[in-house]
Amino acid sequence: MPEQRFASRKALDYMPWIGPSAQEQQEQILYQQQLTTEYSCTFGEACYVSPQAVVLPDQLQMGDRSYIAGGAIVRSARLVMGSDCSLNSYSVLSGDITMGNGVRVASHASMYGFNHGFASTDIPVFRQPCTVQGIIIGDDVWIGANAVILDGVQIGSHSIVAAGAVVTRDVPAYSIVGGNPARLIRSRLAGDTAAIAAAVEQKEDIGMTMDAQAEGAAVKAGTGTDADDTAVIAVTADRDTTVNTKPVTESVPAYSLLSQQLADFGRLAGDQLIPLLEYYSESTGEEKFFRDRPGYKRTVRAYCDAVEIAAMFGSLPPGWTRAELTAVLQGFQDAGTGLLPDPWSPPGAEDQPELLTDHLSRYHLLAVGYALEVLGSALPHPVIVAENMETAALYPYLNDLPWEDNAWGGGDWIDCYATGLYHNLKTFGSRKRPDDLFGWLATHCRRDSGLWGLPTAEEGWLQPVNGFYRLTRATYAQFGLPLPYPERSIDTVLAHSRDRRFFRAEALNACNVLDVVHPLWLCLKQTNYRRAEIRSWAENMLSEVLKFWVPQRGFAFQLSQQQDTGLQGTEMWLSILYLLADLCGVSSSLGYTPKGVHRLAPAFSLPPR
Repeated sequence: MPEQRFASRKALDYMPWIGPSAQEQQEQILYQQQLTTEYSCTFGEACYVSPQAVVLPDQLQMGDRSYIAGGAIVRSARLVMGSDCSLNSYSVLSGDITMGNGVRVASHASMYGFNHGFASTDIPVFRQPCTVQGIIIGDDVWIGANAVILDGVQIGSHSIVAAGAVVTRDVPAYSIVGGNPARLIRSRLAGDTAAIAAAVEQKEDIGMTMDAQAEGAAVKAGTGTDADDTAVIAVTADRDTTVNTKPVTESVPAYSLLSQQLADFGRLAGDQLIPLLEYYSESTGEEKFFRDRPGYKRTVRAYCDAVEIAAMFGSLPPGWTRAELTAVLQGFQDAGTGLLPDPWSPPGAEDQPELLTDHLSRYHLLAVGYALEVLGSALPHPVIVAENMETAALYPYLNDLPWEDNAWGGGDWIDCYATGLYHNLKTFGSRKRPDDLFGWLATHCRRDSGLWGLPTAEEGWLQPVNGFYRLTRATYAQFGLPLPYPERSIDTVLAHSRDRRFFRAEALNACNVLDVVHPLWLCLKQTNYRRAEIRSWAENMLSEVLKFWVPQRGFAFQLSQQQDTGLQGTEMWLSILYLLADLCGVSSSLGYTPKGVHRLAPAFSLPPR
């Protein structure tokens, strides 16, 4: 019996489509729970992840009935799999990869949604920063054995990638591609598709071989479910004729058109990066600095926004070295408290640093701390005021925050406090964990709304929703922990998104939109609840926001006030666009990734107690 049990388990690991027994289902649930505690993971119904696979993701999202077979490797990856997707044995995935539904990846296939930088010949390649465009795969795609898909590629729905193909450019929908580099063999819409459909239906772990000659090519397919069942598919590929494909608007799904629109915008923004940042930069001869807007008062935040905008595109603000920026930013921190008051708008005489009462000092802990991390550095001093706050003082202060009429203020305070703990844990080896804070949050989150705080007659859900973003950004998102009531949160946030006082075109501002899109994005890491509705909202918002880009100036904080473009508005809207695109599954098309305060990956994993 033990030998029979071992053989059965081994078969399941390497042929997950056979389905687990009741006992194996329970073991799998426990294994998925273990993965969730160690990584940012969400699993749909009837998923299977073989313990024999190497799963070390930055973020993993699996739809219903998807599986990862034994021997597969998922490392340093942000992987989103739709429903009915499969990663078969010894496939390798790394980087930013998004799959639709019904994507089947055969054994030994590889996907690399990142690339090594190599712009400098003076710096070894391994020391140069990586770039990430990401890989997007549509629905119903079959990727053959030993195929390689490289960063920046989009594969349209209903396509087939032949065994051994090296895919370096986009693949239109309904295409069959093969070779190195992969080229179009033919369109599935141009001939007898019935034979192809019959051959690939219900097949697992498909191996494909291709013989591309002048007169034609053949695709041989062997299944992983029925070892004796093989199929040979004739694929005509006359080099002297034009493939009869449908027009782009008919054969390319809507997501591809949106993806192209975002790719065009990302290239435009990247091309204008230097003149944009130069517009907000000034020099007195003795000092160089940034202003959020020309003629506007100086701020600490302007430096941080400039650093983070440049970092999105893998660069530094023009005219600055990394060392210069690091020195300026570190110089803002007060060694005695660990806070960062604004020298141009200092706190008043009544300020109580030990209670984090100055709102600019609070925000700069986020802005400066993360900007320094973008630069490869850190705050020079621990955040003493966060380190010294004991639970006995913390709980009464949390209870007294203005949850009834200013829940945003409560979320803002927690954002600063939790970020102070994060910096202390990561940089200074503190032993003080945020467990007491998470305990308070768990017991005070409202089950009816999934939020903290109450709506007001004057502003509806604005305060609790905006406070939810600030609060969860620094806690659940920053430490990679699950939200208490994600589905109730989605209900409330979507209801707020329909409030015309804040979400008609002429009223859109960066805070209000960010404070909706990030909570929805965060909640969908745990559930598929109302996903289609959220995607529709995100698509509509994308089409609205893109209209307001001002060439070489960026975005205004309030979109319609285009005469007031600034660093803050530009940094926030670029990050918002990425989140909106991510909700639509096409974020990698933008060609940039938010950095610093609006980065997406959890910043610190709390070790088990």
